[in-house]
Amino acid sequence: MKKIRPILDLTVLLTLVLVQAPPLRAQQDAMYSMYMFNGLALNPAYAGARDRATIVALYRHQWTGLDGAPQTLSLSGHSPLLNDKIGLGLSLTNDRISIFNRLAITGHYAFRINIRNKGKLALGLSVTFHQIIARWGDITLNEMNDQAFQQSRESLITPNFGAGIYYYMDKFYAGFSVPNFLNMSLKENVRFEGTADIARFWKHYFFTAGMMFRITDKVKFKPSVLFKYVRNAPFEADLNASFLFMDAFWLGASYRTGDAVLFMVEYNFSKGIRIGYAYDYTLTELTDYNSGTHEIMVGYEFVKKDTYLTPRRMSYF
Repeated sequence: MKKIRPILDLTVLLTLVLVQAPPLRAQQDAMYSMYMFNGLALNPAYAGARDRATIVALYRHQWTGLDGAPQTLSLSGHSPLLNDKIGLGLSLTNDRISIFNRLAITGHYAFRINIRNKGKLALGLSVTFHQIIARWGDITLNEMNDQAFQQSRESLITPNFGAGIYYYMDKFYAGFSVPNFLNMSLKENVRFEGTADIARFWKHYFFTAGMMFRITDKVKFKPSVLFKYVRNAPFEADLNASFLFMDAFWLGASYRTGDAVLFMVEYNFSKGIRIGYAYDYTLTELTDYNSGTHEIMVGYEFVKKDTYLTPRRMSYF
């Protein structure tokens, strides 16, 4: 198979999708390797699930070395309220691909129900405002008078809402979510599905689940899965196997179907701080043009002065 020119093709492909809108589809929502530590990014019902105020910052640089490759920066915080029955959260995301920026601010709400002391069931809703920015002036054109690129910069603000369900207990969790229900158009005069076959945001469906198995008093095995689906794109699964040592040190690996193998480490400090790193090794033809994907996560949980937060309470189960 003939090799492509990735730098050119990445910009051209994205431009065609947003300007001419041929029938091309792919995952549009931001991708995360350490999804098990960043639950609010996928499911609004996760708000408050840590049983204390929590902040998570994450930076992801995909396909390092490829010009215009995706870069994502996210910051989220959430906390339980009203005797832990309510969870509220707020997240900010900047997802940049080539000349396009997608800024999003999302408010999350979750209502939690105790299930006979066997776990909690949370129902969540979210409201998001997206700002899409296209920097056409950054493109070098062969025809300087191309009418499609007369504006140097365009911006569009569009709202959306999502919902999710999340069940969790000491050694198991599972959740299903649709972060954006509306298939919003990227043209101001054509907003909703069915009005035209043009570029738009498509609904994404996420399912997550994980379990914990005690091997010894100091070693636990924690497999997890993330299933992703969006219209007219291949179904994708992240299959993870992680080990937790002494309730503090994570070491794991994942396989993302048709895309990459992942390796991750994370350490939980006793004062509420956790730091993680993930590396994705590309399995597609793009492996010839990039040196992999890097993801860094920093989290903090607020603890009362008279409370000692043990690593066991930070194990995410």
